[in-house]
Amino acid sequence: MSEPLSVSIVGASGYTGGELLRLLLDHPHVQVQQVTSERNAGNFVHFTHPNLRGRTKFQFVSASELEPADLIFLCLPHGGAMGKIEHYAGLAERIVDLSADFRLKNPDDYVRWYGKAHSNPAWLQKFVYGLPELQREALATARYV
Repeated sequence: MSEPLSVSIVGASGYTGGELLRLLLDHPHVQVQQVTSERNAGNFVHFTHPNLRGRTKFQFVSASELEPADLIFLCLPHGGAMGKIEHYAGLAERIVDLSADFRLKNPDDYVRWYGKAHSNPAWLQKFVYGLPELQREALATARYV
């Protein structure tokens, strides 16, 4: 059996981060390494996500304390990942962004749909939209989803 995948969740204090953590805690091939929250750094996760009381003793850390991992999930508010993607890419071989920051390929579409320009359009082509029904083959080898 291979080593479990080391995973960190950036922005784990929000709804998507909490639900992702809940699912990953039971995943047999994943070892959650760190969970971040700027506002809750130092606090136990179960203070923010009471449903995880007794399931984990994790404490939130600041994103500045993030260590390298095999995979980083970004659960940040819209606009939070695009300006820091180089930093996160330096910490993990693979990244899954749950926001809309890299969902569209055309930078002009961000102005149309989100009302502001994308701050890092060079990264748009590196991401694969995570919809298996449309992107199954591309997702199999994607580094950034």
